[in-house]
Amino acid sequence: MNNDDREELYELIEDIGTAMLVTEADGELRSRPMSGNLYRDSGEIWFLTESRSGKAQEISEDRTSNLTYACPEKETYISITGTSTLSRDLDKIEDMWGPWAKAWLQCEMDDPKVAAIRFKPQIAEYWSSPSSSLVQAWELAKANVTDEQPDMGDNKTVLMS
Repeated sequence: MNNDDREELYELIEDIGTAMLVTEADGELRSRPMSGNLYRDSGEIWFLTESRSGKAQEISEDRTSNLTYACPEKETYISITGTSTLSRDLDKIEDMWGPWAKAWLQCEMDDPKVAAIRFKPQIAEYWSSPSSSLVQAWELAKANVTDEQPDMGDNKTVLMS
């Protein structure tokens, strides 16, 4: 594992911010947008949720999950496979708590309905192109003429655990 790749991945995650959390229920995949906190020291990503939500139930039944991040404007895409668990870690809940959490969950931080999701990444893949769409079009046109692979940016796989 390359620490530079991991740091680049962390930068991309923090830049995009909101992920789609993918869980499984009765053989069907479900995704929903989630805004979480990345803890670089552990590589974990934590989210606040309601303890009786559908995602909480799905995580209790099948902990394998996926996070996807996308920023089409910057041509940046991330897919992270890992495991999710529900937690009542009060330190993490307090760290993530803010006015938006109180408004969204309609309760105080110490309410038993407040739970945290701990996402522990196992493997991540990301695609990132620092070039504009005009440069990408040039790369594709050039590749068609030269029969060479176009330079469309980075695609890296990072083992996280």
